[in-house]
Amino acid sequence: MFAGFLPFNELITSDGKPFETELELIVAIPSVLIGIVGIGIAYLMYYNANELPNKAAVLFKHGYKWAYNKFYMDEVYLFVTKKVIFRYISAPIAWFDRHVVDATMNLMASVTQNVSFRIRDFQSGQIQKYAFVFVTGVVGLAILLIYFWK
Repeated sequence: MFAGFLPFNELITSDGKPFETELELIVAIPSVLIGIVGIGIAYLMYYNANELPNKAAVLFKHGYKWAYNKFYMDEVYLFVTKKVIFRYISAPIAWFDRHVVDATMNLMASVTQNVSFRIRDFQSGQIQKYAFVFVTGVVGLAILLIYFWK
């Protein structure tokens, strides 16, 4: 009831100017009247126990059935999600993820692990071995540079 007194324009806009809108009476009046008529019909049918709901269900048999079953939107939703999206979109993506992406990551992990097991002896803690590897690398690079320099 008091929402109109809150200064929303100061709370949600960066410049503090009020939000401007127009009220289309040609749309608002019929919408409100349809809502009021619906509330009135529901009041007449369900406030006191009577036979009006049963008579309406018999009179509007197919419409009542569709409305009672929520216009079968749940069935349509389940069909679209399970039969179409899950089967033809999600299942192939899941297969690709499992067999291509995960396999690639597992291959990289396996290669890294195998290489690390093979080169772990290079780190022995012996300075002589480190110096040997360093000098061997420098000599190898020097030979490559001399060979390709010509």
